[in-house]
Amino acid sequence: MISLSKNSSILLLLLSVAISCTESEHLFIQASNSELELENGVLYYLDTPFTGSLITTYPDGKLASEIQYEEGRKDGEEKNWYEDRTLALERSYSEGYKTGIHRGWWPDGTLQFEYHFNQTGEYDGAVKEWYANGQAYKEFNFVEGKEMGSQKLWQEDGRIKANYEVRGRERFGLIGLKKCHTLTENSDEII
Repeated sequence: MISLSKNSSILLLLLSVAISCTESEHLFIQASNSELELENGVLYYLDTPFTGSLITTYPDGKLASEIQYEEGRKDGEEKNWYEDRTLALERSYSEGYKTGIHRGWWPDGTLQFEYHFNQTGEYDGAVKEWYANGQAYKEFNFVEGKEMGSQKLWQEDGRIKANYEVRGRERFGLIGLKKCHTLTENSDEII
């Protein structure tokens, strides 16, 4: 067992407090701060790549959003809240790339979107969106940033808008695109 004198113990305690304070210092900067500057995709604060949390608040001071940055790039979580403090969206980033599952909710708490990303920021997995009434809007599938498999779009009333499958680089099925327009004679209007 190591025996420390009273002075050594106090010095060790002060040293550990000093180290923990410098390691845990985390900046919270308002997004409206005039000292922030975005340059070539890197966020600078006082001419240094920003590390900390970029925040916005509602007029009453409640937190509206928080985005974590490391060396000027999004790194960590991004969250937005509605004024009633319910979660509006959550996203994750790694070294500026979107990663993991990103979700957003309508004000009533129903899911608005859910996207899946790989570690390099590409869609990888299901990409789903819903209308405010809960009706599905989109259900696409991706592998390393490329459409693959079943792809579907719906209108707000539930009618199918597009329903196709991607195999290799080919699309098969109802794409849902109109490639031509009707022109009327002696008119510049497209109908």
